[in-house]
Amino acid sequence: MLKIDMQTHATAMKGNMEMYWFENKHIGLEKTLFHRIHIPLKPFNSQLDEPQPVNTQIVIEWLDLGLEDPANLDGLNISSTPEDASEISIYLGQAHNPCDIKELVFKKLDDNLFEIRCELFLEFGFERVAQNEHFSFTTEIELDDKIKE
Repeated sequence: MLKIDMQTHATAMKGNMEMYWFENKHIGLEKTLFHRIHIPLKPFNSQLDEPQPVNTQIVIEWLDLGLEDPANLDGLNISSTPEDASEISIYLGQAHNPCDIKELVFKKLDDNLFEIRCELFLEFGFERVAQNEHFSFTTEIELDDKIKE
């Protein structure tokens, strides 16, 4: 099976983060504040049978951080597992490929601007797109501090 080698070919660009309230009483989910992160990747050659270069992004959503101040992310270190409620994915090879956060560390640079250091486990094998692999990167995230209803 093909190996994409994201570490060599992909570069994370400046992303954004938003906060939103969500509830679903049908599944027993009370009103909860979630965070969502979009990290675009510089267009790159994935070596897959699809138009090149690929224009895609990493999406991290349904993050229930449980913070007293949801905008205070400085020093936060999070990880995920396939069993938790967060959803991390990258659309590549005409499939949404799930990912796990091995480590995601926030460092405040300025008001609503954070540097993130991240290591993901990309499950390309889930949809048989390519071999699973790790992808580590550092980039900046701008936080929209207005909470969406």
